[in-house]
Amino acid sequence: MKKVLWMVTAIVAMMAMGAFAGDYHTGGTIICSDCHIMHASQAHGYEADGTGDFAAFDATAHEFLLRNSVNDLCLTCHDGSSSIIDVLHTNSGSEVRAAGSLNMTGFGEAATGHTLGDITAAPGGTWANAAGLNCTDCHQQHGYSPSGGNPYRNLTYSPGGAYAYPGMIVDYAVGTNDLLVDVYEVADSGASHYDWDNVFFNEPDASASAYADFCKGCHTDFHGAAGDVNMGGSGGTDWVRHPAAGVDIGIAGGGHSSLAVFQGNTNQVKVMSATGDWAAGVDVTPSCMSCHKAHGNTNSFGLIFMAGTGVVTEAGDDGVQAKDLCAQCHVQ
Repeated sequence: MKKVLWMVTAIVAMMAMGAFAGDYHTGGTIICSDCHIMHASQAHGYEADGTGDFAAFDATAHEFLLRNSVNDLCLTCHDGSSSIIDVLHTNSGSEVRAAGSLNMTGFGEAATGHTLGDITAAPGGTWANAAGLNCTDCHQQHGYSPSGGNPYRNLTYSPGGAYAYPGMIVDYAVGTNDLLVDVYEVADSGASHYDWDNVFFNEPDASASAYADFCKGCHTDFHGAAGDVNMGGSGGTDWVRHPAAGVDIGIAGGGHSSLAVFQGNTNQVKVMSATGDWAAGVDVTPSCMSCHKAHGNTNSFGLIFMAGTGVVTEAGDDGVQAKDLCAQCHVQ
């Protein structure tokens, strides 16, 4: 797939302006003609002398006069680039991607996470895209939310057609720990925004997770409050599904999770914190991102095999199996 320089130029310009994460596909970082083509006949660039790079186009009819099909168009920039986040398969950059990597139908990797082009129903739900899963099922291509908020990773309000948590998952802080929002990011630039070390999760609502509620848009049964039929957890025990909100590590005691075990890990999976003290692990709550990469990785289900020691990768660290992940919090 042809990689073009025009998006690199836009990213460099964004960095020069001091733009931070969230300024995706807005303002000067991208323009309409980067993704849309008016007459399916472009033969030169937009400079006065006809120079300037432009993305290749497919003369086949596409919705909204797009230059290509949705996934192929997105991957024109987001596959094989070291300066723009590479979201498919092996990472071309140096960062440990917080979301991991997508796979595609036809590559034999359907078990490892979200699969572009997949037409099957989402696990735990009934939603499916008959035309195949595409990037805009989860992300807003124009980089803004209906309320005018600043969307984290351009996430849509309505994954799977469900209306997600307004004012929480879509808004976040960069370079400052604002506990009124869900996500905290270390101020950085370019693809480094996506690095595992730069992304943390706040807990503005002790009884809910906006991150999990977003995932619930497609994976309906996998999230809810303690006592919900689909979740269980009556009295804090007897769960049908692992809690994704409302239960801090170690709070149940006994044979359940152990805060001391979690605190003892050099490498810790991501959790939500109400105080902003993630490393100490006090009053921290697991959610979807604790066990899974949002896009996926090389493990089944996109699980993060995190034993707690060694070099952190998108697959985990020294961990080699699912029980290494469980042992982040549990002692059995």
